[in-house]
Amino acid sequence: MTQVAVSTAAPARAVDTRYEPHPLATSVTAVDRAVTSLSFRTLNVTGSHWPNAPWIGCEHALSDPAFFPWWRRALGRQLAQQHALMSEKALVPDKTTAGYVLQRYLVIPSYLGGLLFHSARRVPSLVPRQMGFRLDFAALHQIVLRPGRFWCLPGDPHAGHPDAMPVPDEAALGAVLRLQVIAHATRFLAVYDPQVRLGRRTQWAAVTDTLDKALLLAGCSFGSPKAGAADARLVLADGEKPLTSASTICQITDDRGRTHWTRRRSSCCFSYALPGIEHPCASCPRVNDTQRTHILATLNPA
Repeated sequence: MTQVAVSTAAPARAVDTRYEPHPLATSVTAVDRAVTSLSFRTLNVTGSHWPNAPWIGCEHALSDPAFFPWWRRALGRQLAQQHALMSEKALVPDKTTAGYVLQRYLVIPSYLGGLLFHSARRVPSLVPRQMGFRLDFAALHQIVLRPGRFWCLPGDPHAGHPDAMPVPDEAALGAVLRLQVIAHATRFLAVYDPQVRLGRRTQWAAVTDTLDKALLLAGCSFGSPKAGAADARLVLADGEKPLTSASTICQITDDRGRTHWTRRRSSCCFSYALPGIEHPCASCPRVNDTQRTHILATLNPA
């Protein structure tokens, strides 16, 4: 396990940054251009308060006892509408809304951190007060970062920036990302756990799965799933506690002879419990590799 000291001191070198955009702003812009499934941006916010809607500060969400129950109810209504044509009475199980919101919130620190690690070899501070998000109905639509302290490699062109915290190598930088995601997830799960009936292992498996998936998404978005898989192995390492496993990203050949990058999840979104769902997800922990190849062939017809 790579040990890295996360110092709060400013680096020795400094540059004049009065007239330049923050280094993280350019990195986030590159991520936003590359990823089609989500939008990413930076937001200059002073003090501890985020602007009004549509933005939701992570600190606000974690401090409001009513927020996650509201999100689950909104998601339940959305899922019921989506599946209304498949059943006369589309009942959305509590475990499904619990699993969906669990995974969607974890996307916020994991995806932004993973994408910036892969594309720029930079890891921003992922604490709740630095992050926010925007929902489109109940779906996660946009992730927002308040630029500030970030970790990078010694050769980063902005290693002398006042907010930069250079670390020795990629393994150390990967350890920083892992610790940042774990810290944010710990705060989130302390709030979310009493509200849902999901076991501790299920919750931390979701953290592990989301971080792993984030790095695969990064590789796919920037042109090399193989490189994303390598980053996932580096960041997740040996499944350092409280993570539940190392990376499970792999290649599978489907029934038509085509290869797919996928992963074997340890957590479940419980989408199979929705009415009208005939097949589990390709990465579902309830299926074996033979079933997985059949699902991938069905979901990606020639």
